[in-house]
Amino acid sequence: MDIVQVFREPGIRLLEDDLIRLYDHPHKGADEHVIKHLLEQRHRRLRTLQVYDDDIKSMLIGFNDRLRSAASTLYNRVKTISEDYRLRENDFGEYEVEGKMFLGFAYPQQHPIQDDKARTIWEILTQGGYYPLYDSGCTWSLCVNEQHPITECYDSLEGWLGFSSGIDNWNEGLDSEWSKDMHLIYPFHNLYEHLGFSLYDLIYVDTFNIEVNVKFEDDIRNKS
Repeated sequence: MDIVQVFREPGIRLLEDDLIRLYDHPHKGADEHVIKHLLEQRHRRLRTLQVYDDDIKSMLIGFNDRLRSAASTLYNRVKTISEDYRLRENDFGEYEVEGKMFLGFAYPQQHPIQDDKARTIWEILTQGGYYPLYDSGCTWSLCVNEQHPITECYDSLEGWLGFSSGIDNWNEGLDSEWSKDMHLIYPFHNLYEHLGFSLYDLIYVDTFNIEVNVKFEDDIRNKS
C-alpha cells in the first residue's frame, strides 16, 4: 500500500472528513474533546497502516536528521544568547531566555497528497491547539537564566535530545527490528507518541520554526 492509498483508505477519509467538519464549524469549544479524540483515532488508524520498508526507513532517517539539525540550531542559539546576557548581567539584571522549536506551519510541499483537505488537517495538527503539550514545541522548551545556565539544565545538546540516560534510540511505537539502528531523537518520539503526528505526516517535513524569547527582570517577576 503506497502513501496515497493510505490516505484514501475509507476509515482515514471518514475520520478526516469529520475532523474538518467540526474544525470549520465549532460549537463554542464543545467539540474540542471530540476533535482531540478524532485526532487520536486518526493517529492509531494510520499506525496500523504503516509499511516498514527501506524507502520509509530512508525517509524517516532524513526527517530525524533534519529535526536534529533544527534542534542543534536552537540549542546553540539559546546558548549563545544566554551566555551574552550572563556576561552583561550588570547591564540587564535578571533575565530568562526560552527557546522553542515547531514544525513548519506550511503544509509540506513534498507530501504526495496535495489538496485543501490535507492542508486543513495539517493546520489542525500544528495550529489547532488540541495538544497543549505542543505549546512547548516539538520537545521540552529550553529555558535558562543567570542562575541556571544551559549547561546546568542540559549537560549537552545530546542530553536535550534525550540521550543522557543510556537511551540511544527513541523508537517506541515502531517495529523494533526495522528501527533498531536509527538513533531517533526524543523530539521525534514526542511528536509521534504524544502529539498526534503519524509517521506519514512527519517524514515529508523539511521546515521548522524556531522561537527564542528573552524576558527581563520586570517580566520575570510579573510571571512569578
